[in-house]
Amino acid sequence: MKKYILILLLYTVGMAFSQEEKKVWRFKEQVSMDGYIKYLPSISFTNIDAISNNSVIHNRINFKVFFNDNFSSKVSVRNRIFFGDQVTNTPNYGNIIAVDNGELDLSFLIVNQQGLVIHSIFDRAYIDYAKDKWQIRLGRQRINWGINLAWNTNDLFNAYNIIDYDYEERAGTDAVRIQYYGENSSVDIAYKLGKDIDHSVIGALYRFNKWAYDFQVLVANFNTDIAIGAGWAGTIKNAGFKGEATFFKDKNNSDKVLSISSSVDYYFKKGMYLNATMLYSSNGKSTSGLSLVNFTSNNLSAKELMPTKYSYLVQASNEFNPRLKASLTTIYGQGMDILFVMPSIDYSIKENWDINLTGQVFYAKQQNVFKNMNNSIFLRLQYSY
Repeated sequence: MKKYILILLLYTVGMAFSQEEKKVWRFKEQVSMDGYIKYLPSISFTNIDAISNNSVIHNRINFKVFFNDNFSSKVSVRNRIFFGDQVTNTPNYGNIIAVDNGELDLSFLIVNQQGLVIHSIFDRAYIDYAKDKWQIRLGRQRINWGINLAWNTNDLFNAYNIIDYDYEERAGTDAVRIQYYGENSSVDIAYKLGKDIDHSVIGALYRFNKWAYDFQVLVANFNTDIAIGAGWAGTIKNAGFKGEATFFKDKNNSDKVLSISSSVDYYFKKGMYLNATMLYSSNGKSTSGLSLVNFTSNNLSAKELMPTKYSYLVQASNEFNPRLKASLTTIYGQGMDILFVMPSIDYSIKENWDINLTGQVFYAKQQNVFKNMNNSIFLRLQYSY
């Protein structure tokens, strides 16, 4: 039953407030729906003699309801159909991908067979109130406190793995969020629900502008840690300069972690974009012995965004014309000698139709030998509506 509690609450509260407004409720004007459907076949291999074929059909549906001038609600569901060698050869594959990290379990494993898995999850389901300088949001939502393009050490609520390129919206979290917007500053207070204080995130973020820079400072209870952080965004001449840092202190012992990321980016006149980012994590490792699972895990946090102590990212992209663009992302983990390369090409076939070709190549040092661990090629066809 609890799978339906949040959605039922959102619509019940929203409809109750809408009754206070003596206006005619027009469905077409106050309800919107959009989304997409993707077909993503892929092959993975270490050598040409062992090729794995996999496919995902990925559908997203976003509903938004405007009850009146102040109240709205959004519900988004992510539906995926998995089939191929990975599903067939991985025991309990359905149970692995069907994990819901929210306080409410809004994940539905519709089909869980050895050769076919169908899974749905509500990753957005919230009520939003906005009036004057205030905004209050209750339910499953995305709370992004990060500044950098990659490796957001201030993002205590929704850390993500940058190589998961097929999930642009990113996961949401079950939370209450209150925001106040001043003229040159804002206050953001959020509470990620948990069974107790050591499984909850409760934080406050203050943003302000000074010297043509945007700054932010934060303090939070981050599960078993107390977190204190800061970030900035501005320019040095014509280049963007951003950074964020968070210090974590365990409440129960003397463990401490410092996580810092900083980036420089630049847009060229002819459509090229360059980004260079560095990440430091005091609890990162500096010796070899990494598996592919460690690197591709989605179970990340601002406290541990990479397994290495020093990590570097360089990304270049270029828009050749309004329909064609390409990018190349390279990540290197110092000490553990991790190298990840991801080239990508996007082409807009016509309105609402897009195609993408992406490669992922992963190298790591094992037993003092730097070797290829895995290669993947993805071809994605997407229709948006």
